[in-house]
Amino acid sequence: MTQETMIMMSSSYLMFALMLSLQVYIGLRTMLFGILLPEEALQDTAVRAIRRNYALLTSGIAVVIGGASLLWIRHQPEQSFLCWTIAILLLMIASSFAVWISRKSAQRLKAARGWQVVAQSKRTASLVVGRTHGSVLSYWWYLAHVAVIALCIFFAIARWDAIPQWLHLGVYDFYKSVWTVFMLNILQALNIVFFVGFNLIISRARTSLDPQDREGSLQKQLKHKKIHSILIWGASLLIVVFLGVTQAIALYGWQGNLLFHSGMSLWVALFLALIGVMLYLRIKGIDQLRDVPSLDERHWKWLGGIYVNPEDSAVIVPNIHGFGWTINMANPIGKIIAAATIAVSVLVILVFVYFL
Repeated sequence: MTQETMIMMSSSYLMFALMLSLQVYIGLRTMLFGILLPEEALQDTAVRAIRRNYALLTSGIAVVIGGASLLWIRHQPEQSFLCWTIAILLLMIASSFAVWISRKSAQRLKAARGWQVVAQSKRTASLVVGRTHGSVLSYWWYLAHVAVIALCIFFAIARWDAIPQWLHLGVYDFYKSVWTVFMLNILQALNIVFFVGFNLIISRARTSLDPQDREGSLQKQLKHKKIHSILIWGASLLIVVFLGVTQAIALYGWQGNLLFHSGMSLWVALFLALIGVMLYLRIKGIDQLRDVPSLDERHWKWLGGIYVNPEDSAVIVPNIHGFGWTINMANPIGKIIAAATIAVSVLVILVFVYFL
């Protein structure tokens, strides 16, 4: 593994570890690892301690796993990619264990304090209000992505004779063919399909209004959707441009560390944009969405990470654990969306692996 790839892999691990450690501080404040708490519990020092202990435990485990990975790579540098991949998987498992411990602590604390939270049933909901109020970016915005792909294909066709018989990308070499020349364009198209689908999910997410503040809760949810829609549009455009640059490097023999610099720029831009949006939502209080039907902790399974409520007709509901939305897995349409999302993600990975 080259030094550039090593830096990118280790940076990815660091960013992933930071996101896992900070996830407890985003999302609904009255929900602690899937356990619903009353408003007065927010000032309880034990509640703050549970959040702090999770962050410290997760970050500490991340340091240990990262240190072990560096020692492994020092003695077997040829296995760096495998090492960092295993490190990320181990960190995910360790984070799940930390969530389990913290969730148990939250349950014991709630029982010890005698906190009772009555699940509200009264709500005012609309499944179409978000669409009529322009809650997400128009799909016409994705024509910018299509234009980038069209330019990449146009230049590849126009310069076909100038493209060498052997393409070089990093440490990999490919024989020139229609498949290898336009493979990254297929990845660009799959990227657009994935993010357009995500944008559609956001637009169709339920808008559950607070009966005591209908207009205020409506505006908060519309802003929440619009910010996420802009974020995924920008992220998808950056990925399409990066894949276009990668294709140009392979086809036209651009020299230097352009692939490394463009890849690192993409990672840093996506990470900073994600952190920036989370901070903005937190400061403005836009992330405090009280979607009444999904606030009952009984319906959050698998460490409070999966929403299963057969009595809820909505397919998409706010994710109480932090960022974005999640699927109601008790809804048949929700299961189809989850399966399609997994299928597209696996397809992208398989195409990329086959390309390499």
